[in-house]
Amino acid sequence: MDMEERLAALEARIAISELRSRYCWYTVRGQREQVLDLFTDDAVFENSRGQGEGPVVVRGKAALREHFAHMQPARRVPLVTNEVLSIAGDRAQGTCAMVSMGGDSFCGHYVDDFLRLQGRWLFQRRQFFPYWPVYKPSAERTEP
Repeated sequence: MDMEERLAALEARIAISELRSRYCWYTVRGQREQVLDLFTDDAVFENSRGQGEGPVVVRGKAALREHFAHMQPARRVPLVTNEVLSIAGDRAQGTCAMVSMGGDSFCGHYVDDFLRLQGRWLFQRRQFFPYWPVYKPSAERTEP
């Protein structure tokens, strides 16, 4: 890998890490429009945190807008860690752990697919699998 490719890979890693951090920042503050702006128009969001058997699956920006319409500021601090990424051009995949501390505490991991559009990294697919207080890890994926 030459110097230009290495620099592009580092820039992508930093931008994706910040994307994940912005997601945490905006969701805990209930900033719905800012959260929506982090996703592609055809994005898929899955959340296995609910009490039901299967995950909540939301497809597309209009459905995301409706899903996040009830978002309110929360009394907790979400922390993202253990970020792993695989980058190939304008696409990337990865995982990260998330601990949300405070009222309504929980933790788990995300499995993400990213797309770079017009120089900006966005979530194309985001799946959350909780560890606590319920345990529903991703069974389909054994590698980060």
